[in-house]
Amino acid sequence: MKERLLFISAENPFPQDSGGKLRTGNILNILLQKYEVDLLTYGSSGSQKTPVKIPNLTLHEVKRSVTYRRAMVRSLYKWRNCSYMSHADMDMHSRIIKLSSRYRYSHVFISHTLLGACIDIVRGVLPDIVVITDAHNFESSLSAQLVKKKRGIARLYFRLNAFWTRQDELKLMDKTNLLLTTSEQDSRLFRALSSKNAYKVHLIPNFIRLTDYGYGAGIKKEKWIILPGNMNYFPNIHAALYFSREIYPLIKAEVPDIKWYIVGRDVHPDVAALADKDPSIVVTGYVDSVADYMRRARVVIAPLQEGSGTRLKILEAWALKTPVVSSAIGAEGLDYEHGRNIMIADDPSAFAGSVLRLLQDEVQGGWLAEQAYQTLLARYEAESVREKLLSLV
Repeated sequence: MKERLLFISAENPFPQDSGGKLRTGNILNILLQKYEVDLLTYGSSGSQKTPVKIPNLTLHEVKRSVTYRRAMVRSLYKWRNCSYMSHADMDMHSRIIKLSSRYRYSHVFISHTLLGACIDIVRGVLPDIVVITDAHNFESSLSAQLVKKKRGIARLYFRLNAFWTRQDELKLMDKTNLLLTTSEQDSRLFRALSSKNAYKVHLIPNFIRLTDYGYGAGIKKEKWIILPGNMNYFPNIHAALYFSREIYPLIKAEVPDIKWYIVGRDVHPDVAALADKDPSIVVTGYVDSVADYMRRARVVIAPLQEGSGTRLKILEAWALKTPVVSSAIGAEGLDYEHGRNIMIADDPSAFAGSVLRLLQDEVQGGWLAEQAYQTLLARYEAESVREKLLSLV
């Protein structure tokens, strides 16, 4: 009989329709090979499908009462990051105690550093439990980047939030037994943050299960550009607005019949407004399969100007053999070489030029995509990380 493990996540990773859910769900699928898993998470929104039953997985959902506004107010007296995830202990407290008391787990997997407050609850029942925390990003860096976008009293608040986030990460480094990161850069940042806890940091890169994708040999590639991602996440919002303002007009001037699809859930009003101004821009909102759009596109873009971790959407594009043009930050943490498996450009005219070359030369695009696919097989497919993950957890 398999040992039981408690897995705490702020969102149900199924269906896997965002980068964060892809990582969480893919890690969970590997852990299910070794453990019976109790997944404690917030209930899915009404617009999302109820996942099919998964062997060895028991779902425990709680209702979310923590609004963004409530989390911001609570941060002022808790001195804690203002994300709703940082205050999930309010909703999950009683269920964590109940599950921990019943099953006496030896291991708990915390699926995001912002859920660090849940560790104290588990340890209150099981003081010797082994805690594994997954760091999707180096959150204090993201929080510091957000400060630069704010003005007035909001800037003061978010400067405090960046400080609280750094303190949260320091406390987390003391509490957790293992900390998993997505990139070498994030590993270095966490080790520098707490040198005494540096030994706890282990790299588990973002990865995908190739069996979940089929690149669609023979499918006609359209004159489409795809920007995928959660469109309520500030690096993605800023990337969409930057591309629209600085790069897309240069492309459209050369390819008038181009279509730009912004594909992702939770669309910010500023992003939605782009489609109102230009009929060649399509903002899809939530879709069942982002891959269906990527598969038919000639180019996937990642024009990010800020962020942390690594981009799972780039890995998805590689799996679907669609070439990618990215900023250096957008491809950060990935094993890439400009001109071999990806095109990297930080200057607007260079970015537009790279997109145009791939739109107009399908042979070059196909070659670039094939090299990216081989990189994916070697470094970012599930089998390449499974053994290491199971040896740690």
